[in-house]
Amino acid sequence: MSATESPSMSRPRGIGYSLLYPAGWREFNTSVEHEQALTKLVTAEPKALGRADLVLMLRKQMHQMFEYLRRRGSLGFAMPVEKLATGAMPASVIMTPLKVGSNGTLLDAVRKAAGSNQIEIEDADGADWYLWSSAERSVDAPELKNNGLNLVVPRPLPDGSIDPDPKAGLWMLYSYLHVDAENG
Repeated sequence: MSATESPSMSRPRGIGYSLLYPAGWREFNTSVEHEQALTKLVTAEPKALGRADLVLMLRKQMHQMFEYLRRRGSLGFAMPVEKLATGAMPASVIMTPLKVGSNGTLLDAVRKAAGSNQIEIEDADGADWYLWSSAERSVDAPELKNNGLNLVVPRPLPDGSIDPDPKAGLWMLYSYLHVDAENG
């Protein structure tokens, strides 16, 4: 190290991502404490209205969602928690690490995650970003359809540069529910 270099310049930057959320959104990790916090937020209005049936149903749904996210290895998610003048936005973003394993490529891992959905590959500052749409019906309410926009961003090298053969990425699933007019 030369005399002009500072110690902080010789250390590589950490690998990380930053997501900016709209006003009124909150990020939750998949811990039990965050499950309890979100459940309290979601059940506050039905509880105030004396709707014990809705409170119980929402608690069950929250627990099932958190268990699902923990099983799939998700780091956390973000969603709107403040009601807007026009009503709540039915959207969330779920962040999950996507790793290649001992052999293969990030594209192979993306293909596996996307299933039969068509993948678009976009060049962003010299790195391939992967994008696909997904849709599934709600198990408990068949009239609801969960649409998703999936994005996999490759993990950079520790110094922040682009890895020509990334072995990991961050899978972000932006989802929203809507009533399917064809199903009641």
